[in-house]
Amino acid sequence: MFKQKQKAAVLLALALLPLPVAAAEDLRLRDGISYYQDTDTGFPILANKIDDTEHEMGRPTFIFFAASGDLNSNRQAKRVVDLYKHFKENKIKFVIVDVDHTKTESAKQLLKNYYQGYIPQEVLLDKNGQKIWSANGEVDSKTLESKIEGLKN
Repeated sequence: MFKQKQKAAVLLALALLPLPVAAAEDLRLRDGISYYQDTDTGFPILANKIDDTEHEMGRPTFIFFAASGDLNSNRQAKRVVDLYKHFKENKIKFVIVDVDHTKTESAKQLLKNYYQGYIPQEVLLDKNGQKIWSANGEVDSKTLESKIEGLKN
């Protein structure tokens, strides 16, 4: 009888633990985007779970604001996808926001709280959800990597 109560207590405790929120996964570039002219071939990044735009406490978050048909967004999207591939095992949550087609309330809240009206724009939140860095426009890969590397300290 005692073991059954212990088992029930453990199962209840596990059920009450917060589950990690799935982040955008398998980031990849859309085929046919242009790096040379403003051509609207759709939003430059495709991903599984791309609508997951909520910050997860205890996990740093990299937010990428961009738009379809924007040359700078397309070039920066390439850097963001490369960054994702480099850091996907490091517990960094990647959030992708199409500024012209926000689908979720959390994406709208991110626009309200962090978006400054420029595309592309990158924002880095620490594990407590505090903004620790942001940049408008294109940012080189080494700068992006160094900002995320700085989270490990």
